[in-house]
Amino acid sequence: MVDHAPQNRHGGTSSIWLAAGIVFGTIVISGYLLYSYYAHGPSFGTPTAAIDGLPGAEGVSRPAPDLLTRTIDGKVLRLADLKGKVVVVDFWATWCPPCRQEIPHLVRLMKKYHHRGLEIVGLSIEDPEADAEKIRRFIKRYGINYTVGFATDRIFTSYIGSGDQPIPQTLVFDRQGRLQAHLTGFDPRRDPPKLESLIARLL
Repeated sequence: MVDHAPQNRHGGTSSIWLAAGIVFGTIVISGYLLYSYYAHGPSFGTPTAAIDGLPGAEGVSRPAPDLLTRTIDGKVLRLADLKGKVVVVDFWATWCPPCRQEIPHLVRLMKKYHHRGLEIVGLSIEDPEADAEKIRRFIKRYGINYTVGFATDRIFTSYIGSGDQPIPQTLVFDRQGRLQAHLTGFDPRRDPPKLESLIARLL
């Protein structure tokens, strides 16, 4: 006996659409996970020299994390001890070309504004044991007149973020310890007047 029961002509099409939806959802979720990994990183990565003039975040006014580290002279440095001053924190390394471009401008700013309450702290991301002598020679060569210390992974992550990050990264804090500017990289034409203008206004 022949079965004349009606067949569902749309069953095959529905299955195709369901399968397509599952595949699309999988792609979207995978893409998001990959983006999160590369955008935020799993941990502190290896910094690279920044492209000149990358944008920074200004006017965010968030308080600075407390900082406790050792200076090149073996002293203990706490950022909290500098409250009441305008503080520039610069993350750098001797091997970084834009850092070497930026440092003479920081030396000039320190000389010009220190008596008005400016403090500059240069935090090298290099090894405090293996690279200390190299950094001392660098300080002498460039005539660095501000405090130089070391940025541990924890300090770098607290101030800059996790994952691979470029240097230099320069943060400016007002007298109340609030972040007023964050510059990534160094543009020799744009950044020196911009940084000096901000410092003069905060002082």
